[in-house]
Amino acid sequence: MKNGKCVQCAVMLSILKALDIDVGTPAECDIGAVDDIKNMKSRKEVIALLNINASTYCRWVKWGILKPRVYGNRHYYKDEDLKRGLDESVRRGKR
Repeated sequence: MKNGKCVQCAVMLSILKALDIDVGTPAECDIGAVDDIKNMKSRKEVIALLNINASTYCRWVKWGILKPRVYGNRHYYKDEDLKRGLDESVRRGKR
């Protein structure tokens, strides 16, 4: 994050500046999302924590057992997301 903007806004503003287009930071700039990512677990951390392999992870996402928060093309999870996923897995008799 630079200058109080989310990464996407900072990149877009630098591109616009290079094109000599003057705009301000968008009102909908979600600066909190960047800070939240630091407190979330990544896909690799979830696979290690749940002791599953990558194909099981993909299957659980496809079936809705795990519901990632997607930023860009990356998956992130809060602890309550994982607990909900594990509870659903136990309810279905998968774990």
